[in-house]
Amino acid sequence: MGKFNVMKHGFVPEHHLVPKEEEEKILKKLDVSKQDLPKILKTDPVIQHMEKVHGDIEEGRMIEVIRDSATAGMAKVYRLVIGR
Repeated sequence: MGKFNVMKHGFVPEHHLVPKEEEEKILKKLDVSKQDLPKILKTDPVIQHMEKVHGDIEEGRMIEVIRDSATAGMAKVYRLVIGR
């Protein structure tokens, strides 16, 4: 049996690492600070899988989550990677 890919699970929405150069633009558009964003642990299985592609994802990086929305069709939300 092969390794389970958490990113292929039907309940896991798309996750993308936000390029550092785009973070400020997004925060300004949302009118929030990074610390206002919901958090995602560095130990989260999705982050651990993303690190296989992107290498080490430091605390303080932003993750874009794209999920289906019954009202909007698609909703983008953002998370802040934290250590604990």
